[in-house]
Amino acid sequence: MHPIINALGFQTAWWFCIAGVGRALEIPALIYGLTLAGLHLAYAPKASQELKMAAIALAMGIGVDSMLQVSSVIQFYGWSLAFLSPFWLWLLWVLFGMTLNSSLSFLQSLPLWVSGLTGLVFGPLTYYAGAQLGAASFDGSRIHIMALAIAWMMALPALVYMAKQLFTSPQGQTQ
Repeated sequence: MHPIINALGFQTAWWFCIAGVGRALEIPALIYGLTLAGLHLAYAPKASQELKMAAIALAMGIGVDSMLQVSSVIQFYGWSLAFLSPFWLWLLWVLFGMTLNSSLSFLQSLPLWVSGLTGLVFGPLTYYAGAQLGAASFDGSRIHIMALAIAWMMALPALVYMAKQLFTSPQGQTQ
């Protein structure tokens, strides 16, 4: 999928999910995001690898966000299973995983510390924005911002590394 379309799709899904949580639009947001994921897979040259990356991102996202929620760093709103993060966040992790070989593929060519720094800065900003828009509650304390920053400082490079492994052939050629 073209990187610009991929980036716009992810951003619109992010906005729709965040807005949908507090406005009884969670189901339409999930349908929209699932449709985007399906379209991405339909047009992906290596759909099986995209699906694997999405599954890896989903597993990591459920773990990271559920841990943040259980430790009271942030409280997400929306439908969920028990103590796990809500479904709309699961979908965003899937869609985020699908950006790593498209609109965010440039991260694969940079040292992993750049991804770590990117996660350190933009991870907390994204969660803060989501909370400000009503999808979560977050007190914004330094310790909670640090927890988000550390989580994303580790998660983003791990995902970029996994994407590079999945989408690069043994000879170093991008597939």
